[in-house]
Amino acid sequence: MQNTDRALLRILRDLAAQRGIRIHAIGDGWILQLSRGKTVRHIYGYAFDLNAAATHQIACDKAATSEVLKARGLSQIPHRLFLHPSMARFVQHKGNWAEMLAYCEAAAWDVVVKENTGTGGRGVLRVRNPVELEQAVYALFARTNSIALSPYCEARTECRFIVLGGRCELAFSKVRPTVTGDGRSTALELLARRITTGGLTGDIRRLVENLEEDAAHALAAVPPEGTEFLLNWRHNLGQGAVGTPIDPATQPEVTRLALAAAAALNLEFGSVDILLTGDGPRVLEINAGVMMEFVIRGLPDGETTARRIYAAALDRMFVENEEVARDG
Repeated sequence: MQNTDRALLRILRDLAAQRGIRIHAIGDGWILQLSRGKTVRHIYGYAFDLNAAATHQIACDKAATSEVLKARGLSQIPHRLFLHPSMARFVQHKGNWAEMLAYCEAAAWDVVVKENTGTGGRGVLRVRNPVELEQAVYALFARTNSIALSPYCEARTECRFIVLGGRCELAFSKVRPTVTGDGRSTALELLARRITTGGLTGDIRRLVENLEEDAAHALAAVPPEGTEFLLNWRHNLGQGAVGTPIDPATQPEVTRLALAAAAALNLEFGSVDILLTGDGPRVLEINAGVMMEFVIRGLPDGETTARRIYAAALDRMFVENEEVARDG
C-alpha cells in the first residue's frame, strides 16, 4: 500500500473539506500539513500532533513506557532495555551477555526479545534457550541500537483501547487465527485446506505474508483431533489477528487500566494494548499513533467508526488551538 492510498488520507480529505481545512501531502504522503487561517498542524504517519514530544517519545519506547507505568504503580509487562555495544561510548555499561543470561534465568527461559521501538510485531521473537537468545540478539542488533527483553506472559486475549482526551473511543480484542486439529494433518496442511475451500482471506494473507521463522516452524506440528491450534502466538493485527469489538462498559477494570495508562503518559490521542493474563490485565504497550486501516476493513461499521474518531481528533487539533490563539 502506497502512503497516498491510506484510508487515513482519504477520510481526512473529506473531513477537512467539510471544515474548511486545507490538506497538503508532503514526504510522499507520509506527512500531512493541515491549515485553516493562521493555524497549521501536522500528522506524521498516523501520529497527530496532539501529544507532547516527550509523550510521543516515551510511547514509542517500550522500555521507557514500562518504566513510567511502573513508577505510577500500574500493572504492566516489564520491558528491560539493552543497548548495542557501540552505544557504550555514550551510555556506560559493562556489556550485555551476563545481564541478558541472568534475566532469562530469572524468567525461567521463556522470554520475548524485540526491537525497543519496533511496531507491528516485526522482529518480536520468543526465546527459550541460550542459542535462541544469541540468534535473536544478533539478528536484532544488526538493524537497531536498542532491544527490549520481557517475560513471556500467557494471555488468552489482547485488547486495544483507542483513547482521545481521556475517553475511550473504541475498544476491541485481537483474535488470533487458528485451525482445528484432526490428529493426522500438520497445521500447515490444515491451513492449506482452509485456503483451498474458503480462499485467501485478508487475515490469512497477513499471517502468511508476515510469518516469523518460529511461527513457520510451528506449522509442522500435528494438532490433536478436535483441538484448536494457534497459527501465531503474536496478537498483532498485521500478522493475522482479527479485531472484535468489545463494550468498554463490560470490562470496567481493563478500561480503567487503559485510561490510567494513557493518563500516566499524558497521552492525548493514541492507543493502549492490554493483555488479559491469569493474574489480571497488564499493559503491554502504548502507541502514540492511531492506525485504523484494519479497523476499517475488519470491524462492523469500521469506516463509520474511523471517521468519527478521526473527526474528533481533527476538531481537537483545530478548534482548541484556535480558541487559544483568540484568547492570546
